[in-house]
Amino acid sequence: MDAAARGLDQSGTLERGLAVLEHVGQHQEISTNALARQLGLSRSAAYRIVGTLKRLEFLEADTVTGRVRLGTRLVELGARAMAATDLHRCAPRYLTALAERSGETTYLAVPDNDAMVYVATERSASAVTLSCRLGTRRPQHATSLGKAWLAALPEADRVERVRRMKLDSLTLKTINDPVRLLDELARTRRRGWAVDDLENEPDVGCVAAAVRDHSGRPIAAISVAGPATRVLRRADELGATVAGTAAALSMRLGYVRNR
Repeated sequence: MDAAARGLDQSGTLERGLAVLEHVGQHQEISTNALARQLGLSRSAAYRIVGTLKRLEFLEADTVTGRVRLGTRLVELGARAMAATDLHRCAPRYLTALAERSGETTYLAVPDNDAMVYVATERSASAVTLSCRLGTRRPQHATSLGKAWLAALPEADRVERVRRMKLDSLTLKTINDPVRLLDELARTRRRGWAVDDLENEPDVGCVAAAVRDHSGRPIAAISVAGPATRVLRRADELGATVAGTAAALSMRLGYVRNR
């Protein structure tokens, strides 16, 4: 056993688990005994780690040979990582076109627990400067971005999330009742876009739509935001526009809607 192997055998569970995954990925299929030998792990440790990774679907075993290979969970995570990379690379041109067409400010936000995090923005020449900066977190229940993302989730997931969320009131119009919020999300899903009717800031209106990855899972949302007097009176027009833009970006990420 060389020094590197001895170091791995004495490493923490996470490090050893990641080393096993990487080694399996390099060999495509390999026996647990070979893993133990090549990584310098004890057989008991190797079987314990492989068993845990199989249970979590990060590894799967061939039913005939017993050799392990990367599992469906890793494939799913890899696809999500690729989608996220594509999202950040592709989104700016869609946001720019949306800003020019709407005459307002556009945002891209991604979910993080019960919040949406703003990760990209574009402004038209006539847009009013807004206070929201990149990296800002806003609660999902009080923003069009958050409501668009929630509405795009499967119903059971959406209901479970809303029931455990803390629905703080940010303005007098924030929806802080879970039943009302679920009703609003149902309307949003049918309509195809969400609206923030002075729910996050007292003078700002927004409309937003969800962005989906190749599997149809919502991974982000894009919005048009501006002074409420300008945005809300154009809500139907801007909502349809932002929904069309989100659909185009989703298609670019590989999503094909079932007809």
